[in-house]
Amino acid sequence: MIIRRRPGSPPAAPPGRHVRTGTRARGRLGVLAAAVPIGLVASGTLVWSSSHAAFVDTTDNPGNSWGTGVVQLGSDRTTTALFTTASEGPLVPGSAGYKCITVTYTGNVDTADTGVRLYGALTTGSAELADALRITVETSATSLATPPDADCRPTFDASPITYATRALSAFPTGYGTGIGDANVDGLGDWRPSATTDRSRTYRISYSLPAGPHPSSLQGKEVGMTFTWEVRSDDTPGA
Repeated sequence: MIIRRRPGSPPAAPPGRHVRTGTRARGRLGVLAAAVPIGLVASGTLVWSSSHAAFVDTTDNPGNSWGTGVVQLGSDRTTTALFTTASEGPLVPGSAGYKCITVTYTGNVDTADTGVRLYGALTTGSAELADALRITVETSATSLATPPDADCRPTFDASPITYATRALSAFPTGYGTGIGDANVDGLGDWRPSATTDRSRTYRISYSLPAGPHPSSLQGKEVGMTFTWEVRSDDTPGA
């Protein structure tokens, strides 16, 4: 079969060859043209990020630390009992006596509004004698310039705070009911701070009331440990 070419038409492509049309060529040029600005945008982004990361600064506040405060009580009679059977002699109805002890606060923080409290614990002996003995506690209203010795010499406070007399068996056994709030208003009579009111002197008196007592009370002994307790202020700065 013979194919005739019309006058003015382009020559036919040889067999097996593909003729590139103008439309396809223009499409490739468009892709290349679009790739150029995309590449520029990506390059610009990288340059901006590098510039942003290049400027860094810090400032420090070194040496921070925290430490707890101290609440601490001591006395001038820490190694010697105020009362012993040897020092007081055998008791009989009508016997009485007293001793003084100065308690000092050496802590470095303010103490709670409930103040210093005194309580005790029976250690040995006769419950019957503990019921019969009477105990009275007094404390100086301020720190004494010259704290007295154990026998309250040279002098005790002329106007002390005096607490109710009670049986030894009824002596408070814990801080919550401890002696130290004479007018029962919830505020301690001695509330030492980190810098002021650092000591008070206590006079503790005992008596075995006069009058008849059962014969079963003879030859008995009873012991007690006295404890003063203070607590830190639970609302500092309030």
